[in-house]
Amino acid sequence: WAERWRIIRKMDHLACFMGGALALGAYTDPRGLESDRAQRDLKTAKALTYTCYQMYARTKTGIAPEFMEFPSGNGDDMQVPGSAHFYILRPETVEAFYYLNKLTGDPIYREWGWEVFQSIEKYCKTKYGYGSLKDVNNPGFVEDRMESFFMAETLKYLYLLFDPDSEIDPLNKHVFNTEAHPVRIFEN
Repeated sequence: WAERWRIIRKMDHLACFMGGALALGAYTDPRGLESDRAQRDLKTAKALTYTCYQMYARTKTGIAPEFMEFPSGNGDDMQVPGSAHFYILRPETVEAFYYLNKLTGDPIYREWGWEVFQSIEKYCKTKYGYGSLKDVNNPGFVEDRMESFFMAETLKYLYLLFDPDSEIDPLNKHVFNTEAHPVRIFEN
């Protein structure tokens, strides 16, 4: 079976939610946060989220493309592909920043979130809202299209990331649905 499979060296922006999911799993592990499994998951969450941050930081605009490629042997470990150089205001990376900041208290995730927010403001803001960026390495053309998840998720996670007094508690009181709406957990 191994002959039929090949490694595809790419990572989609959509995969960046996993940093937050792994961190939540580590903090709610039945064996406890100090267990080997929880520590492995937390370490993986942080590393994955760092890679997602780098997807933003390594472009000319500070905005991540739809996916990055990781070619082997050419000295550059992360490249924007020609087929996916656009940004449609996705939330997954800032979602991971929110969870990791909320759970670990590490301010680096707020700093990264602020960088992303500033880039969105600079390159994606339009007269009446925000638009998709056609090319993350060639700013200037913003499409007249704003996905609904931008306000429902991207901006909400950024807002919560910068609101230290929020009553939202993803460990004990709330769960987020797929559009980042906090739903209160029923008490027994």
